[in-house]
Amino acid sequence: MNIRKIAIQSALIIALGTCCLLPFSRARAQGEATVPVPAIIVKGFGLWAKNREASWAFDTWQAGGLLERDAKPATLSRYFARHDINLGPYKSFEVMDTKRLSQNSFVLYICINFDKAAMFGRFMMYRTERDWVVQNMDFSPNPEAVVPGLTFEGETYTR
Repeated sequence: MNIRKIAIQSALIIALGTCCLLPFSRARAQGEATVPVPAIIVKGFGLWAKNREASWAFDTWQAGGLLERDAKPATLSRYFARHDINLGPYKSFEVMDTKRLSQNSFVLYICINFDKAAMFGRFMMYRTERDWVVQNMDFSPNPEAVVPGLTFEGETYTR
């Protein structure tokens, strides 16, 4: 009888503990939900598509944030202009993943689709009092260069 009492008490404690922790697991899952793409990113890609020049996007992305007085957006704009022949015209972008860092910051991983190839990007986003701004950005034709933990799993160049 003593064993039966211990088993029933244990089952009740486990059930009660599960019920108490369930709201916390839901809150955590909601906090990790994908973040909507900020308007500044969508606007930049829209201008790139409309004007067929990357400079329009980079001018938009540098506004209002840490990159506003930085030379990096102009350098990246020239980088894409030089590779326009190899990549072909800009077609679209896709969100690969988001990683929330805090209530006011997250990382947005994207794939930029061109006519002949894809380019991969990472935007560090920060929410100001007015809206989301781009704090930093990086691009590479190699996804493993901008997405942490992603490694090349294909054959090596020596094979």
